[in-house]
Formats: sequence, C-alpha cells, structure tokens
Amino acid sequence: MQTIPGSHLTKTNSQLIKKFIKDVGLPFNIGPEALGLKPSQFMDWMSGHDVFVDRPHLLHLSQYLNLNEDSIVDGTYDKNLVRKRLFESSAALPEKYSQNQHSYVRSSAHIIKYLTLTRGQHFSDQLLRSLNISPLIYSNIDNKISINYFVDLLDALAKTDLSQTEIDSLAGMLFLGIEGTALGDKFKQAQTYYQCYEVLAQNISLFDSNFEYKFELEKDQVLIRSTFLFDKHFQEKWSLDKIFRLERYRHLLSGWYPFLSKLPPVVPQHTLESFTNRIEASYLIKFDEIHLTKPVNFQAAPSLHFL
Repeated sequence: MQTIPGSHLTKTNSQLIKKFIKDVGLPFNIGPEALGLKPSQFMDWMSGHDVFVDRPHLLHLSQYLNLNEDSIVDGTYDKNLVRKRLFESSAALPEKYSQNQHSYVRSSAHIIKYLTLTRGQHFSDQLLRSLNISPLIYSNIDNKISINYFVDLLDALAKTDLSQTEIDSLAGMLFLGIEGTALGDKFKQAQTYYQCYEVLAQNISLFDSNFEYKFELEKDQVLIRSTFLFDKHFQEKWSLDKIFRLERYRHLLSGWYPFLSKLPPVVPQHTLESFTNRIEASYLIKFDEIHLTKPVNFQAAPSLHFL
C-alpha cells in the first residue's frame, strides 16, 4: 500500500473547515469550487444549515490550495501563504522555500516525473502537497526554490513505500527532467567522459548555486570539490540524518552524469567533512575504472568528519 506523509487524517470537523475559510478570507464566490460543492450547498452550509461537509470536501479544498490537509484541521497552516495563493499566485511558495532561492526546480524535476510514471499523478501531487508545494512549480524548470525543499523532499520520500534502493536510483533519472532541453542536448552531444564533465562544469549553475564548486578536469579523471557555506544559508538547521541523506544522493548523482551522454556511470570516490562554518565534499571520478553494472551498494550513511 502506498502511503503519503500527512495523509493519516480520518474524519474531519465541519466547524474547523469553516473556521479556516473565515480566517484566510476565502472569497465566497470561489468557495463552492474550492470545496466541490454546489453554490446553494455552500451558502446553506456557511449560513449554518445542516449540509454535510467532511473529508472529501477537505481533500478537495487542500488540493485546490495545494496544502497539507492536516494543517487545515489542526490550524498549523501558513495564513500568509494561503492568502498569497488566493490573491496573487496559486504556485506561491512557503516561506522556508522562498528564502535563499539558490536552486532551480530542474534539479528535482526528474524525481517528480519518475514518481508520476511509476506511482501515478495523484501520488506525486499528494507528496508535493504534503510539503505545501503546488505541482505548478514544475511548469517552468527555471523556477527557483530553496535547497530546504530538496532536503524535505528526500526526507518525505524516505517516509513513503519507496525502498532505499529505489530512492538511490533516483539519481540516475536526471535525464527525465532535462530531456528535450538545451542543457539536455549539450550532454547528448558529449561523446567522452571528459566532454560530459566539461559540460557539467560549464553549466553547474543551472542546477544550483547553493554550493561553491571547483572542477579539476583531466583526461582520465575529474575531481569535483563542493563547499556549502552556512552563512549563505543562515536559517538552515538540518539534522545529521538529513545531511547524510542529501550527501548520499549527491554522491550517487556525481557518477550518473555520464548517463546523460549515453555513457555508463562510474563509481565516485567520496569524502565529506564538516567545519564550524561549512561542509566540504569531494567526488573523484576515474574514467577508466570499472563501470557500474548495478546500483552502488550503500549499506551505511556516508562517513562524516567534524573538524
């Protein structure tokens, strides 16, 4: 059985839904559409008449506003975000994802496409709504967002029925998000590992600028160094589990870029160190080493050294 974080709600309280509507100022002219009611039913309900409003209408409302349905009932919704979606843009971002927008959604578009292909549109949409994100954010892969979103997305995936092996395989699905784009065409034109990582070095900023990157590219290998500066992301307070999960994904991803150029992926050598003001990682990819014939076997989280 497939499960989505935040979908454990049972029966809802009609009065709590009504309180939400009044609190956020939901216009009555869109109320019927938002709840999936006839206009006469909506007005009778708001007037106090005995009209049945329950879970199906709550789900309809949460989908209309792209909110986690639990937050509507327990009162933890972001009122400012709801009002922005009502009166400005249906794709408005929660505050934690609108600060320090150093990522492009193309860096996660392949994950959502994969989930849609393998689990269905409803699954991927509900996963996004559990994070209070509108699926419309992916209508333009140049849309920007905070790395907080990617970290929370990986965390949410870990709570679904996806196995760790399947989550690890997502790094190899990057082509789903950039195929048919100018960037995807650049990778397709690369014929060697050197050319592939040269394309990456020249275009890494199209994925994100959360990290400072240095590429040491040679004919038989590439060493990628990345630095994550805490003062650039002053509001981030991630647990070690979240750091490990993110770095596990980035480790795998660094060896899958050749797949975009129709070349077998490689196994990167990986180091990760944490300092008081930054996290540094390195990925050494040797082009002449044995190619991957099966997914990398991660039996434990990557080692992390604190200095």
